[in-house]
Amino acid sequence: MADSSSRWRRLIHRPMDVGMDRLRAPYATALLACFAVLTLRSHERIPQAHLWAEDGAVFLTDALAHGLGATFIPYAGYLHIVPRLLAWGLSLLPIEAFALGLAWALLAINAAVFALIARVRCRWLVPHDGVRVLLAVAFCFLPGTWEVMGNLANLHSVLFYGVMFVALQDLERPLGVVDGALLLAAATSAGEGVLMAPVFFLRGLLRWRDGQPLRSVLWEGLAAAVLAVPAGVNMVLFRQSGIAAADFAAWPLPRMAEHLWNTLNVRYVLHPVLGDGGTLSYFRRPFVVRALVTVGFIAVLVLGLRRVPARQRVLLLVTCACVFLLIPLTWYVRAGAADYPTFGEFRDPGVVEDRYMLFALPAGLALWGVALARFRPLFAAGLCVSVVVLALPRWTFEPWGAERDWARTARLIRTTRETPGAQAAVPINPTGWGITVHGPPRPAR
Repeated sequence: MADSSSRWRRLIHRPMDVGMDRLRAPYATALLACFAVLTLRSHERIPQAHLWAEDGAVFLTDALAHGLGATFIPYAGYLHIVPRLLAWGLSLLPIEAFALGLAWALLAINAAVFALIARVRCRWLVPHDGVRVLLAVAFCFLPGTWEVMGNLANLHSVLFYGVMFVALQDLERPLGVVDGALLLAAATSAGEGVLMAPVFFLRGLLRWRDGQPLRSVLWEGLAAAVLAVPAGVNMVLFRQSGIAAADFAAWPLPRMAEHLWNTLNVRYVLHPVLGDGGTLSYFRRPFVVRALVTVGFIAVLVLGLRRVPARQRVLLLVTCACVFLLIPLTWYVRAGAADYPTFGEFRDPGVVEDRYMLFALPAGLALWGVALARFRPLFAAGLCVSVVVLALPRWTFEPWGAERDWARTARLIRTTRETPGAQAAVPINPTGWGITVHGPPRPAR
């Protein structure tokens, strides 16, 4: 019996190597993998590239009308510098190339942001390079990516998670030029980026306590200021826009707490492990079963995170907490958002492609990846593979909608813009959205 027990103990504690422990260029590897995956998932969308919502109705329309001058025009109460610059740059090309060029450019940006977790700077959280590459690929399969990947209208959401990855990098390494550029892009294009400012204050405090040079501490403070100052501008713009704030702040506390708990439970505890079907099944179970599942998963998270050194653990938990603040912020600024079926109890399978399903999930997946990697890299790698496998029923990014013939749309836009006094309403996706195109003024008689 002792021999048998000893054999099992040796088997359980035997090191398991998943390979790729140290890669020559982990970020480049993850970037190529993410771009390949997103391209494959878009295999139906790219040949029928068209425009989605604000991509045409706001960004292209304003770029055609105002050129570079549209850069600082606010929309929906805040600035969108990067989307407007991309729209303006692509509008300088022949209009026939706009939709496809936009699709390729945005898939590359999405891949570049998700791959940030694979950088050597994040090795202190997940030491295994191969696991971090798999984690980056798993981000490409999270719910909500159908609507978020490949359009300007939702680029702000992706940039927000770019800030999260910068915030999670090694405190022994100073913030770099790329980090600063990403923070500036997010601050001027993703108003929600201000939620991450406290994390950079914390990073500065941790650096100061470690006795690092004052310059390193000040760079963290500057990063927080870069995120906070544009937020002040956006606050003024939001008030001037006349958009009514939602009624979430007036909800009774029990109802508010229930929505917050269910959303937190789905995004940070359940979905990263159970996927779409498993999470749907969870909410059909009796209360006792649900309580046991949640307590069990939280226990695994706690045990894994206890193995993370204190500084990394504090930074990770504070970052995840600040990311989750995106949920109540959305409920406050978007009328009726708190009642969307993408929040609260997860009962409707039709919501998994909605953009709101992506909110906070990358932080939840990162949390699980870090915790499981502290047991064994193989467990974290298995989680990433599981995320991909469970997402296979929604593998393909279908075309944006009924409008798929960009060549016809481009001809209409070009003809209208070349005809003096002409005006045309050009339909795009989703149904009901369109572009208003004007030709040059008629010559005076």
